[in-house]
Amino acid sequence: MSLIIMFSVLVTLTLSVTVTCDDVRDKRILLSDPDYVQQELHQIQVKLQEYDALKTEVTSLQSEVSSLQSDVSFLQSKVIAQDSTINELLAKTSLLESSAEKRGVVYVRWGRKDCKGNGTELVYSGFAGGSYYGHTGAAAEYVCLPPEPMWGPRKHNPSYPTALMYGSEYEDPVLFGMPNHNEEVPCAVCRSSSFSTSIMIPARTTCYPGWEEAYTGNLASGSNDHAASSEYVCVDEHPQALMGGGTTDDNGKLFYQVRTRCGSLKCPPYENDRVISCVVCLK
Repeated sequence: MSLIIMFSVLVTLTLSVTVTCDDVRDKRILLSDPDYVQQELHQIQVKLQEYDALKTEVTSLQSEVSSLQSDVSFLQSKVIAQDSTINELLAKTSLLESSAEKRGVVYVRWGRKDCKGNGTELVYSGFAGGSYYGHTGAAAEYVCLPPEPMWGPRKHNPSYPTALMYGSEYEDPVLFGMPNHNEEVPCAVCRSSSFSTSIMIPARTTCYPGWEEAYTGNLASGSNDHAASSEYVCVDEHPQALMGGGTTDDNGKLFYQVRTRCGSLKCPPYENDRVISCVVCLK
C-alpha cells in the first residue's frame, strides 16, 4: 500500500511541475509575439483615453458646479434685496393704512343744523355769522360760530379800532323757503372719515363722476350793492332757521340769491338772470 501511495504523489508532483513550466513557456511565447504586444498597448491607450475623457468631464462638472454656486449666490443676494423691498413696502402699507384710518375732510353745511349721511359726523351745530353788510372794512368770509363760546383773558380796549362779528339773516324768503327775510341762519360743521377732499361746485346740482354728494342747494353771497365784500357759499336746498329769530331785522352778514349776468359769462352754456345752484362733493 505504501508503494502505491508514494507512486501517486510522485505523479501529482510531476504533473504540477509540467503545468507550471507550460504557463511560463506560454507567457514567454506571448511576450515575444508582436501582435500580442500591440494589442496590449492598444488597450492601455484606450484606458488612457477613457481616463482623459473622465478627467475632462470632471473638469467640466467642476466648472458647472462653480457656475451654479455663483448663480446661487446671485439669487441669494436677490432674495435679500427682495426681502428688504418687501419690508419697505410693508412699512409703507402700514403707514398708509394708519394714514387712511386718520384721514377725513371737514366742510360746513350752510343753512342746516345737521350733517347728511356719507359716514359724516357732526362736529358742532352753530350760527352763521360774519361782518356787517354795510361796513367798507368788513371781512368777506362767512363763519360758523359755535353755540358754546369760550372767552379768553383779553379785555376790550376802546382806544383801538375793532373788527366786528355779527349774526346772519336770509334776505330772500322765496328762494330759501322762509316766512320772512329776518330769519337767522344756522350752520353745521361736518366731518367725513370716508373721504379726504371736499369741493363746492357752483352751477351744478350733481357731482362729477368719481365724487359723492355731501349736499346740494343754492349759491348765496352778500348783495352786489352793499359796501362789504363777501364770498360765495352753498346753502342747503332744504334750509332751516334758528329758533327765536325772525322777529327783528338785525341784519349783519346777509345771504342773498346769486343770479347770472351774460357778457363775460359765456351764454350759452349759461343763461341770463338764472338763479345759480350748487353742490358740495366729497372724494
